[in-house]
Amino acid sequence: MGPFALPVPGYRLGAHHRLNKRKKTEDSQENEEEVWIDSEWNTPSSRLPSDSINPLSHTPDTLRQFAVAGLSPADETPSKTNPLFPHKPLRPEGKESRRRGTTTGKDDGSAAENAAAGDTASKQHAERLKHLSTLTAILHRCLAEGDIQRAKRAFGLLVRTKDVDIRQAGLWAIGSEILMRDGENERERGRERDKGLLFRRWGAAANIEKVKSYFETLIQQHPHDPHRPHLTSALDFWPALFGIEVYNVDAEMRAAALHLAQQQESREAEGEEEDGGDGYGYGLDADMAYPDETFESRRESAEGARREEMYAARDEIRLRALAAAEAIAKQMDQVMENAPYGAHRGLLRLRAHLALFVGDLCLPARLTDDDNSRGEEKRGKKGKGKSSEDELRMRAETAEEHAALARRRDEQDRARTLFRKVLDGGVEGEAEGEGGADSWVRKFVDESEDDEIDERGDDEW
Repeated sequence: MGPFALPVPGYRLGAHHRLNKRKKTEDSQENEEEVWIDSEWNTPSSRLPSDSINPLSHTPDTLRQFAVAGLSPADETPSKTNPLFPHKPLRPEGKESRRRGTTTGKDDGSAAENAAAGDTASKQHAERLKHLSTLTAILHRCLAEGDIQRAKRAFGLLVRTKDVDIRQAGLWAIGSEILMRDGENERERGRERDKGLLFRRWGAAANIEKVKSYFETLIQQHPHDPHRPHLTSALDFWPALFGIEVYNVDAEMRAAALHLAQQQESREAEGEEEDGGDGYGYGLDADMAYPDETFESRRESAEGARREEMYAARDEIRLRALAAAEAIAKQMDQVMENAPYGAHRGLLRLRAHLALFVGDLCLPARLTDDDNSRGEEKRGKKGKGKSSEDELRMRAETAEEHAALARRRDEQDRARTLFRKVLDGGVEGEAEGEGGADSWVRKFVDESEDDEIDERGDDEW
């Protein structure tokens, strides 16, 4: 496997800063000792000419005291060269050579100790970085192979290391993936593929609360700093959290709809077997026309009842997803009320998609079922792939269905407004799908206002 970026800040990749700090401290102490020795023995009077008269400008009282003590006017005041004088005796003359010899030996010993300590610290630092590189490679390999438990242990060892910063090299995103995929079983996934299921989700719904708690902790520990906008912060964590929540709602709805469709197919198969054994026997005899008509009426009634039951089950799934999506939208609106989240293009784009999702969830199952059944015919006639808004309005019968269509249009208008903000704040010539708007988004935003006015006029009419 190729090398992976270490989740270590750049200032920790060089020589250890503590060693440098200790060297600076020792150097300053040595400099202080040298200054002390120079100030003690190499006084300014030794550099003055001997024939000067009172070169240090002593006062008359000081000169009289110097005469009593046997000192010349060119000598320094004893209190400067001998601290604590006169309460402490003068230093003997032989102490200068001993002190200089001791200082020289101390300097040589300190230099040797510093060199040895520097080599040891550099070696330990290199070994620690090598260990972190190995753990990082193990983490990525386990994720690629689906070994989530080992990846989880490697991630735990990494984040407990003092040199590691979870914001570096996308380590925070890897942690969210590990939490979301915790408990994943390759054998169960293979069994699902063998059954021919059309939908496979990423992660488990039971882990969504752990992921939310994980991101909320990161948001509190690393808030956005406007003075250092290049650092990974809550401005990166919020979009990731909301994206995972929206994905989880959609995945749960798809899984429930797939399970419901499979149940419906099994019931229809059982019903056909029962009808083939009993009911259609009446139609074999020409004299039994009335019982055959009675059977057809009963069968249509049973199909209508099954259809209504299916609509009710699908609406139940839809309403659960709608409630969860509206809760996410409400939290996003609260976060985006504050700067700089309200102008963040990732959050604006995600909120626009969520508005479209909420608008689609407002439609009852009966309308979407009729729309899906006739969608192919409509697209074949028009050949433009336009929205089925006209078809939905024609199928709407009750006041609740008309209210659902109005709510869907409101959410689409909200999404259109948010997409305009994304386009206005985008970089000219930005590639599609890389932070910029896709082609369908531009087409959605650039829809003619006249068409929207005509649609609303038809509703009022």
